[in-house]
Amino acid sequence: MKSHPYNPIDWKHLIPNIEEIVAEMDSQPILSVGLAPYVRIIPAFFLKNFSIFSVKRSSDADILEEYFHLYVLEDWDKSFSDKVHGTNYLVKHFLFQKFYNSLKPKPRLMFNTITDDLIGTLESLHIPFFGNGPQVANQTKYKGEFRALLKKYNLSHPYAENYNFEAFQNISYADLKEKFDGSFVIQRGDKEVGGNQGTFFIYNENDFNECIHAFNLKQDFNEILVTQFVEGDSVSMLGCVTHKGILSGPLQLQFIDVPESLQGIQASGIFFGNDQGYRSWDDAIEMKAQKIVEGIGDHLKQIGYKGIFGIDFIYDKKKNNIFAIECNPRSPGSLLLYSLSLLEAKIPPLDFFHLASHLNMDFDFDFEKINSALKLHADYAHISFSPKEISSMQIPIIAGVYSYDKEKDTLIYKSAGVSLADLRDKNDFLIIDTVPKVGQQIERGVPRLFKFIFPYSIAKSSHEIEERAAFLVDRFAKTIIQADKK
Repeated sequence: MKSHPYNPIDWKHLIPNIEEIVAEMDSQPILSVGLAPYVRIIPAFFLKNFSIFSVKRSSDADILEEYFHLYVLEDWDKSFSDKVHGTNYLVKHFLFQKFYNSLKPKPRLMFNTITDDLIGTLESLHIPFFGNGPQVANQTKYKGEFRALLKKYNLSHPYAENYNFEAFQNISYADLKEKFDGSFVIQRGDKEVGGNQGTFFIYNENDFNECIHAFNLKQDFNEILVTQFVEGDSVSMLGCVTHKGILSGPLQLQFIDVPESLQGIQASGIFFGNDQGYRSWDDAIEMKAQKIVEGIGDHLKQIGYKGIFGIDFIYDKKKNNIFAIECNPRSPGSLLLYSLSLLEAKIPPLDFFHLASHLNMDFDFDFEKINSALKLHADYAHISFSPKEISSMQIPIIAGVYSYDKEKDTLIYKSAGVSLADLRDKNDFLIIDTVPKVGQQIERGVPRLFKFIFPYSIAKSSHEIEERAAFLVDRFAKTIIQADKK
């Protein structure tokens, strides 16, 4: 195995007895299970007994397995791996069970999200696991229930109304336009779906009619949430429920509906990445967001939730106010890059406290000192792009470190790489996170394809990125799309 550049000993200035805590955490193996490996790698940077089970053999999997134990289903049975789209289907299969039973000693399984069916399967197989079950996650996951919580705790949120499906059918566009003072947003209130399927921005009657048509095609929900449209930056903040309180990160800008990422797909609130260095708000806004994260975190703790969650906000620049709009009771898409930036700064990532919470480790640490250190605004950004119905990967892209020579119009592959430590030059960038191999099929309905990680801020706003990054994202996306059409 290759050595990586991070060591939890570097956290001693924040947690003096870190060696003993990590040793206890490492006393029993942990196996993280999911479809893709890269988003699960952070614990491998501070634990020796941590490994990952993933489904597909991507280009970055070739690099990751040089640093820690990575098991890839496709290596053993490609036909079965092509059928796996969820963890319960995977765990129920005899092939996974045979693999698990071959491990000595038996690890605890770690999941980002857990369903009732998965819990039933794991318990019937007597497999130890941890993660937040739906009985606690669902109380904030659905947009309607989250808005009700914000009202209950008097936390800042935009004006919104809930309607059942039957009542909504009797409301006209004119009625809603008047009620919400112009533009508004319509979402399913009791069903979680991606931004390109579940969020409709209504600027005119035609937008409203298209939304109604989409809802009528699939009535697998009953509650509809209508929210007043707020112009501003989309931002998010991570939180973590621990035994000592609710830790929180900084506000991070979210990339939503960036044209170079959309590649012709309709703009409908699709998340493509984050920029940690961009900041158009003041400390008072940051503190207001933190108070909301702490308030929701306290509620989550009361109902038995453990570890990481995220809250999405809209920052209204004109009114200098911030509104909470959504809660993600899981590890959100902003977590990985934030954790990598903390490792670079020699600060324990939220993943460390997440694991400690799930393992019921009651150790002491200076909560305020840690919480202050976590407010790191680092100059890093990551962004993906839409597959736009790409059926398969037809150009050879190897995961790793690249640079681009603008004068020669040449992309230069420099080395393998998985972390920010591999970006040794400001002109370098990483291509990573489930990079398909040549000929590999692209799963239908996936809203994002692999990500670019830049060692600098690239944002002009939530919807616009600076020229260098825009050029690269657009060039890559168009090249892959055109190659697939040939």
